[in-house]
Amino acid sequence: MAIGTETSYLVAGAGGMLGTALRQVLTGRGTPFEAPDERSFDITDRVAVEKMVGRFASGVRARGVLVNAAAYTDVERAEDEAAVAYRVNEDGARNLAEAARAAGLGFVHISTDFVFDGAKAGAYTEDDETNPLSIYGASKRAGERAVREAYPEALVVRTAWAFGPGGVNFPSKILGLARQRQQLSVVTDEVGSPTFTVDLAGGIVALLEVGAEGLLHLTGAGSCSRFELAAEVLRLAGLRRDLVPVSTNAFPSRVARPANSVLDCSKAAALGVTMPSWRDGLARFMAAGPTEG
Repeated sequence: MAIGTETSYLVAGAGGMLGTALRQVLTGRGTPFEAPDERSFDITDRVAVEKMVGRFASGVRARGVLVNAAAYTDVERAEDEAAVAYRVNEDGARNLAEAARAAGLGFVHISTDFVFDGAKAGAYTEDDETNPLSIYGASKRAGERAVREAYPEALVVRTAWAFGPGGVNFPSKILGLARQRQQLSVVTDEVGSPTFTVDLAGGIVALLEVGAEGLLHLTGAGSCSRFELAAEVLRLAGLRRDLVPVSTNAFPSRVARPANSVLDCSKAAALGVTMPSWRDGLARFMAAGPTEG
């Protein structure tokens, strides 16, 4: 069902990067929304979710949508806190989906490129098999399945390499390191599509407006390596630093990350929803003065 201009939004995870962007986009559009803090909207508390969603739904005049921008995203820590990651990324997603459906609300769930193993040569489509390499990725895949089972008509949006205000992200980390060091080592063997959260928020709203349902990919247009992304961050910041190309082996980690995180967004494009290039999004992010990570 297409979402009209009289739609009201309830945002879970309003304090994170995507939640922050959604608040900005919806405010700019003059769209009514509620964005409770995470303490008052704990998605892992089923009773609290039902009360919050029910109260919101009772005040909606035309159409209401619940957006799940909440997630456990600490990839390293998830290896030690698997139960917590699954409680948020699977159980929390299910709680929201069930409550939204029961209340007659539309529902959007955000997922990730980490559901893939990164071994594919080309861009991943929505029909490709998932094979997460980490607890985080596995918990997000479990969340997708929970949503699909609880609310088949829901919209699930996979994205990748998100950056924006309100959270930890790669461009901000690079900027912070560049303020401290003259030389930075950055990997060349991880490729993805950097996604400005403000563009992602606008894209999600656009998908709802055309009645999108099911699983769709949505990222910044184009792709690059981590090394290329870092170089563009430094260029935009006007910082001259020595960038040393290295492989992921130079940074030992308990968590294997997808080498290829490029997502095919042609299904969203066929619905008329496309995203600006990652370079364009990064330029706007940098111009706004990002907080250094």
